[in-house]
Amino acid sequence: MPMLTLPHRVAPGMCPVNGIRDLVHWRVGRYWTNEFVHGLGQGGGFAYLRFNMADPPRQVYWGNASPRQHKYLAGLFKADFLDYEGRSFKFTWNKVLDALDEHTPPIIGPLDMFHLPFYPGVYHERHIPIHFLLLVGYDDHDAYALDTGQQDIQCISLAELERAWDVNVPGMGKRNRLAVIKMPDHLDPTSRLIRKAIHDQCQTMLKPPSSMLGIPAMEKLAREINHWPHELGDDSTQRSLQQVCEYLNSPPDSMGNHLTAGRDLYIAFLKQAGEGVALDFSEPITHFQTVLSIIPEIAQSLQTNDLISAADGLKRVAHEEKLAFTSLSKLIAEPA
Repeated sequence: MPMLTLPHRVAPGMCPVNGIRDLVHWRVGRYWTNEFVHGLGQGGGFAYLRFNMADPPRQVYWGNASPRQHKYLAGLFKADFLDYEGRSFKFTWNKVLDALDEHTPPIIGPLDMFHLPFYPGVYHERHIPIHFLLLVGYDDHDAYALDTGQQDIQCISLAELERAWDVNVPGMGKRNRLAVIKMPDHLDPTSRLIRKAIHDQCQTMLKPPSSMLGIPAMEKLAREINHWPHELGDDSTQRSLQQVCEYLNSPPDSMGNHLTAGRDLYIAFLKQAGEGVALDFSEPITHFQTVLSIIPEIAQSLQTNDLISAADGLKRVAHEEKLAFTSLSKLIAEPA
């Protein structure tokens, strides 16, 4: 098939939303940043999962896991949305072909970057199963994609793609996950989208529908983390703490040190969103900046198994974020 040509913006580390940003620019002509799309997609969230049969049995996620982010943005844009996961490569690849033949580039992932040849420092060197691509073409042997870290269209053999796609990543998706967002020709005004997204984010953080989400979940984690060794045993505790440390990095990385928990991205969103709705978000931004100063302290405490200090840091983050989202909720309630 002919290659689809989309406007593309390079933004390393922003793979979950980079394809959606490109789709919005292509279909609707709105030149948004990746941070802005991330924030619209509930990028200021928090989840604490407790499943004793999972590995690890305690998991913590900041921002929003990609499947929920994709689904939320599709709903916000009033776009048709299809997603598949846990199916065979053949089944899902046929869905990819259907989407591309209809000129609807699909998002695939999570993918293990170990099998992506356009990342030479990682390719066949290091397993990083968190990547997402926007597919824009195919032939009998290869797939062609736009990648968040590369300017030009990238090629990956179907054999390598099948291996890269065969991963299950808690919070990000099961093997062969595919999301198809059929972007409409017109979107609501950007100011309306901003208000809706921030309103929903505030509701989820302050009055979540589940105890696994938002500020209540953060407070629960602060109360419980010091008891994990007694509840789980040393081995499960260490695997759980390793997951928490990994996801304090943005993007998640067990060897990284970009310790922001994604709050830097949400601050960038709020700065742009404030201009879009003519509101002063400086007060909530100040609270999130305080959170940014606490996150490395939490990481250090976890790495030294000082769970009392980690719990204290989490309590302080919960306090600052409650103030931030309460302030945002009041501001966004003001008439446009």
